Amino acid sequence: MPIMAAHGQNDARVAARLLASTAVDCLRDPATAGQWEVALNNVYRLLESFRINQFFGHEAPSRKSPHGAPETLSLVPPMERHVKEVRLALAKALDATFAGQPRDEAIVAVEKVLQGLAYPHKFGEPSHDELQRATRFFEGVLEHLKFV
Repeated sequence: MPIMAAHGQNDARVAARLLASTAVDCLRDPATAGQWEVALNNVYRLLESFRINQFFGHEAPSRKSPHGAPETLSLVPPMERHVKEVRLALAKALDATFAGQPRDEAIVAVEKVLQGLAYPHKFGEPSHDELQRATRFFEGVLEHLKFV
């Protein structure tokens, strides 16, 4: 997961919730989106990672190592990063907002709205319907991550 879970102690759910919340604010008031270019780029990167990386949020099966085995030593603290919950929230929000549409198409549609918000002169301003649909998507993500 880009940036937000680079540190082993970060909880990806909190970072994803913050990014989704920022996206909703920008979608509701596109005039302010230019101030949030970096955050919108991070939302875009999150969606791209979800779309492209087939292992995004999948957990490796746990292996039982004998006590004292070298692989039991680690510099990374045994902290949950909860990327799986982010993957599930994104998938559920996509299913609810883009029912029947292929996942890649749906994500690209949301990404295009983000590009239009951050760079309207380069990509064109998103339509009212596109803004509404992207807002519903990110509100769905927030709903699925609300207990964080």
